[in-house]
Amino acid sequence: MSNTQDSKLHKIAGRIYGEGGSMLGGAKVACNKRETVSLFDGRYEFKDLKKGVYTITASLKGFESQSRTVAIEKDEVITLDFHLPGATGTAKIFGTVYDAETKRPITSGGTVILILPAKNKYAPLKNGQYEFDRLVEDSYDLLTSVQGYEDKRVTITLEEGEKKLQDFHCKLVLSIEPPWG
Repeated sequence: MSNTQDSKLHKIAGRIYGEGGSMLGGAKVACNKRETVSLFDGRYEFKDLKKGVYTITASLKGFESQSRTVAIEKDEVITLDFHLPGATGTAKIFGTVYDAETKRPITSGGTVILILPAKNKYAPLKNGQYEFDRLVEDSYDLLTSVQGYEDKRVTITLEEGEKKLQDFHCKLVLSIEPPWG
């Protein structure tokens, strides 16, 4: 067998799963100095590897990273799946969603959404207030969704244990009837 054919048989591949067995697309997977991103069905692959020791790390925002070390010693395909548990930290984002004109909390309902790659988190407004806790150190995108008001979006960076106040001031959307009726 030639070296070209031999190197194609050295491969590490697998899938990335979340809690409950859901497949995680968009996870970063590193193999020594190479990187890839898992596909929508959680699959990833590193081809054309040489014999040796490899450390593979899978990570995705909102989940705990995992690493494993494997050795390729002969012509083989190593299947290596990861089951990432949800990440839990001690940081918190909280605040109030206000009507920009009246400066009063919006009490008619609505939601603040914490946007994550695999599964968003939702905080329904209670007297205009929302809260996300047990977050890990990272950057997060928040989006308001209140019927009749413009959506607001902000990015917040948290450190472990930090508690950050983020208020929103949303403008009422005025329905303007076109002149033709």
